Formats: sequence, structure tokens, C-alpha cells
Amino acid sequence: MNAHAAFRAQQYFGSLDGLRAISILAVLWHHTQPDTVDVQFRYLGMQGVTLFFAISAFLITTLLLRERERDGTVDVRAFYLRRVLRIFPLYYAVVLVYVLVVYLLERDTPAGEAFFDNLPAFLTFTSNLFVENDGRVIFYFAWSLAAEEQFYLVWPLLLGLAASASRAFRWLSVLLLALIGAEFWDFKPEKVVPVAIVAGSWVAVALHQERSYTVMRAVFGHPAALVAVLAGLALCLPSFLVPNFVVHLLFAALVACCVVREDHWAAPALRRQPMVFIGTISYGMYLLHMLARSAVIAALKALDLPTDGLHVFAGTLVLTIVLAWLSFRYFESAFLKLKSRIPTRTGVAPNTVATDNP
Repeated sequence: MNAHAAFRAQQYFGSLDGLRAISILAVLWHHTQPDTVDVQFRYLGMQGVTLFFAISAFLITTLLLRERERDGTVDVRAFYLRRVLRIFPLYYAVVLVYVLVVYLLERDTPAGEAFFDNLPAFLTFTSNLFVENDGRVIFYFAWSLAAEEQFYLVWPLLLGLAASASRAFRWLSVLLLALIGAEFWDFKPEKVVPVAIVAGSWVAVALHQERSYTVMRAVFGHPAALVAVLAGLALCLPSFLVPNFVVHLLFAALVACCVVREDHWAAPALRRQPMVFIGTISYGMYLLHMLARSAVIAALKALDLPTDGLHVFAGTLVLTIVLAWLSFRYFESAFLKLKSRIPTRTGVAPNTVATDNP
């Protein structure tokens, strides 16, 4: 079995859970640091969502490409149903919790009133289009899930229209160039069509085809490539002078380095059990971390302790992990079992790529 055949047979990309763990830890860092922390330092955490985008797009596109090759088509209905079972139950449960908490504690505050005004957008996964980040916006972080849901809605249909993977590759290349060009014209499309989503999909299509896989493996499979990508991120992430699309492309390149071959030098660290555990429950952590943060800050205030500093991050992290694990173990797992039983038109439940996280 050659390298490309081995890649196509790969059912689980072991390093991606570790990358998910890094992503969610970065997000928690971003949301638990006070304004007194250097803004460039906090900005590092904000880009955790960008890495999520690249990972998700790669996995979803790989799943769709392999299903089409195996079955001759993509069962869009089954795809949508699997995504609904993975994303909707916990999302809407958390929205309900927010509704209750905001009604009980903040219904007469400006932020509380704005939350209920924004609720239709949160319920329809359109907050990235209609909710502005103006001051304190409760549940604002849902914009990233809205962007992903819109991707899930449109991309399977577009991929079905592409007669071949090579045509999809050309379409993605044009779209990627258009999005990059848009940034130079001061148009910021990242909350509607994030560059990382398109770039992650581009990586998936490139690796799916043997000819482009050979080139990608030669470039991103070299040990120095991962060093170069990490060095690029270290230079670009703290700088506001670097265009945002560069960071998005670097994260897509990071995903490529971690999936083009399973034996890359960072694999042992990314596959350690704590990283895999956090990566596995990262969806729940993302949805629950701001509730956990609020609970930690409320407890600190009640104890007359400082409400900023590393202890806020540590407390939020511990509580978020506990809540997310309980959610995964006793709530999400039931829907994941249903999701795994959904057959495609051929009667086979797809197990090509692990995509238990959105």
C-alpha cells in the first residue's frame, strides 16, 4: 500500500484531537484574561476559533469526498441529519440555559435586553450575520458556530455539483484567492466565509487526489515544514500588522502537516491522553465555558477575592472540563449513538473519518 492509499484508508487522524485541545484552551485563555493584559497577548487566544475552522472543514470535506467515491454520490439528507444530531441538542440546551439565566439575573440590563433581541439570530444560526460585537454581548461567541453551520448547509450541495474532486479543487482555489483579495480591498468576510474554512476544505481536496497528495506530502510531510509553520504562527499571531488571512492559511497548513502523515514529530505530544480527552469534549467546552467563567467570577466575588488573573483561567478551565465531560457522557453520547446508525443511500453508515466534533 503506497502513502496515498494509506492516507485514504485512514479512519482516524490522531493529531487532530490534540489540535482541538489547543484551540479550546486558547479560546478559554482569550475569554478569561482582563483588559489589563496586553491586547496582543490576548489576541493569541482569539485565533483558537480559526484553528477550529480549519480542522472542521478538513474533516467534513474529507468525509464527503470519501462518501461520494464509495457510494457514487453524497447522501445530503443523511449528512444533514448527522450534523443535526451532533450539534443541535447541546446547542439548544445551552441556549435554553442562557435564556433562563439571563431572564433571572439580567433581564433589565442593557446586555440582557440585547440578548433577547438577538435570540432569533442565535436560534437560527445567523448571529454571524446579524449580531454586532458592540460592547458586552451575551452569547456572542455563537457566531463561529453559525458560520460553521452555514458551511455545513451549503458545502455538500456545492460539492455535489462538482463533477470531480479536481473541479472542486479549482472552485476552492478561486474562492480562496477571492477571499484573500477581498481583505486587501478592506472587505472583511471572515465571519461569513472564514478563509480557514475554505483553506481547510482545499487541503482535504488536495490530499484526496493522488497527484496533488504527492506534492502535498513532499511539502508538508517534511519535518521542517511543521517547524516553519509553527515559526510563522509565532511571528504572525502577536502582530496586528499581518493580514488576518495569513494566520488562517497557516492554520490550514498546520492541519496539513498533521494529517498528511501520521508519524510527524509533534504526534506524540498531540496524542497524549489529556490532549485527546480535551479534544474529544471540546464542543461542550466551547458552548459551556462562558457559563463556567461567570460562575467562577461570581464565586470569587462572593469570597471577596480578585476576579482577574491566572486563577480565573484555571478555575474556568477546571469547571468547564467537568461540565463538558458530564455533558458528553450523559447527554451528547445518546445522540452520537443515533448519529452513528444513520445509513446512507447505500445502507452503510459512514465511518470513514471521525467527526464527532463539529
